[in-house]
Amino acid sequence: MPYHRLNLENEMQNTEHKNDMSDVKKLPKEISEALYKCTELSEKTKIYRILLEDKKKLQGEQILLQESCEEAKRLCEEAHEKIYDLWTRQLQEHQRLEENLQSLMKQKELLTRQRDLAVKLQHHFTVSQMRFENLQQELEQTTAQEESLLHMELLGQKHYVPGK
Repeated sequence: MPYHRLNLENEMQNTEHKNDMSDVKKLPKEISEALYKCTELSEKTKIYRILLEDKKKLQGEQILLQESCEEAKRLCEEAHEKIYDLWTRQLQEHQRLEENLQSLMKQKELLTRQRDLAVKLQHHFTVSQMRFENLQQELEQTTAQEESLLHMELLGQKHYVPGK
């Protein structure tokens, strides 16, 4: 029985040895696979770190862009206010100038009417003055004729002897 027992132990050891040898044979392959996985993991870790750095840079750029965007928005609002204020002032100035223009046009129309009236009055005055001068000449002629007639009548009366 001891032989059988030894034989059994020997067989168990042989099986164990075979299993160990099989494991040893698998070991280079497992090491190679582990090394491959480790290399792959190392590359993924590098890529992950690069991506993290890129993410941080992009987040920094995003913050800068947001700040720039807010600044641009503020500047646009300022510019809009200034432009609107300028536009409002120009509109008011335009309205004031338009009102002045209307007033000046009314004054021009009034002056044109006054000038036309003055021209008509000047014409009427000239015509009246000419009539006056004509009438005055006629009056002077008539007066001269009457004086002449009166003078002749008086002369005729001096030469007239009553009762002859």
